[in-house]
Amino acid sequence: MINVNYDYASIVRNSEKVAWLVDDVMPRGKPLDFSRPFLPEALAPTRSIACLSDEERLTLNHISGNAYLNLFAFLEEYIVATAVTHAQAEMFGDHDALRALTRFADEELKHQQLFQRYRDAFDRDFGHECKVLDEPAAVAGVIMSNGAIAVLLVTLHLEIMTQSHYTECVRNDLGVDPLFASMLKHHWLEEAQHAKIDILELNKLIEGASAELIAKAFDEYLGIIDAFDGLLAQQAQMDLDTLAVACKRSFTGEEVKEILAALHRGLRQTFLHYGMSHPQFVEIMAQVSKDGARRIAHHAEKLI
Repeated sequence: MINVNYDYASIVRNSEKVAWLVDDVMPRGKPLDFSRPFLPEALAPTRSIACLSDEERLTLNHISGNAYLNLFAFLEEYIVATAVTHAQAEMFGDHDALRALTRFADEELKHQQLFQRYRDAFDRDFGHECKVLDEPAAVAGVIMSNGAIAVLLVTLHLEIMTQSHYTECVRNDLGVDPLFASMLKHHWLEEAQHAKIDILELNKLIEGASAELIAKAFDEYLGIIDAFDGLLAQQAQMDLDTLAVACKRSFTGEEVKEILAALHRGLRQTFLHYGMSHPQFVEIMAQVSKDGARRIAHHAEKLI
């Protein structure tokens, strides 16, 4: 079992304290400031790309910021569905758990609305089409075709990763766009509560689960991580295509390799390694399965 010092009732109380509205964070019609980076270097590494000018690196940062938000909205599609499923299991059970889980689903929908509003503003102000992954429902279906434990491991990975992005990378970086930083702050405030819910729900699932079932869950989790890595490679190519159009230039074969390698490496670091290597995630995985935790650590090392 996983050690916790909180319950569903305390999570609901904390969620009420940090609640926010989309209109307050991203007012309708607000223009975007393209003079500053949207993401810190830790989440969108571009300084090492020698073939780009400073202006082109800034444009690539903006493209990466748009893709970053789309990827979150993309992934939260399945998280909403799983939160509703877990809430339905408590319909005639623990009312505090039901409240926490229904708030969870509602807040994830709010995050999608926030990110879509920002992306609409990006499309309006950027001046060029920005390619991003689509068909989130299809990807959600693939993720949810796995066992419940594996799906929850992925969700916990994402929630903890989100917290790391803000607290370690964005909060103390005064160079990034304040509006973008504010979005990530408000996202973090609620995802911190969601991670606690994930842990409580995971405890329910692993209680009495066989060693074979838990081992299978880690197999499935790592399979989902590998599939997601393939999507990140696709997004890296889309970002390169968008950059070429926005900068009105073509790239040589060597330049393409350099840019793609940097983009894919950055996306892996941001969406995979930050979650898999986070101390809290590592500790929880070890409590679920020491062998599973070792496998995740080995897999994370291969991704960087």
